[in-house]
Amino acid sequence: MSEQTKENQNELFADTNISMKSGRLVKDAELIANGKFVRMRLATNKQYESDDGVKTLVNYFNVLVSSNLTDAFAQAKDLKKGDWAYIKGEDNSKSVDTAEGYKETAVTTFAYKVTKKKAVQNNEPQPETVAQNEPAMP
Repeated sequence: MSEQTKENQNELFADTNISMKSGRLVKDAELIANGKFVRMRLATNKQYESDDGVKTLVNYFNVLVSSNLTDAFAQAKDLKKGDWAYIKGEDNSKSVDTAEGYKETAVTTFAYKVTKKKAVQNNEPQPETVAQNEPAMP
């Protein structure tokens, strides 16, 4: 591979948008757009210590999986409320005007990898199955 080709590839992947999240679904995954996408909502927990003891901060994420990504789509469409899932994809944001006249940013992760995890007796998540359609990287 020539130095110019390597340089061009480095420029191509200089700004990377990769997002990885794991958490539990807050409701069953649902098919939308005539079955072309699976929509999920994922809750993640972050624990931290404060003067009052251990606190938990919960974040919620919107996730879409395209039917074009057959392995990830097959895995995602069967997820149920409470299932623990790991997703990998790309975030997309858009500006939204609220009824009060404020601007907010809505972020959706377009997942190309979905892994369902099952809980074992000690409540630690364990990989159950892996489905991915990751883009090829140099």
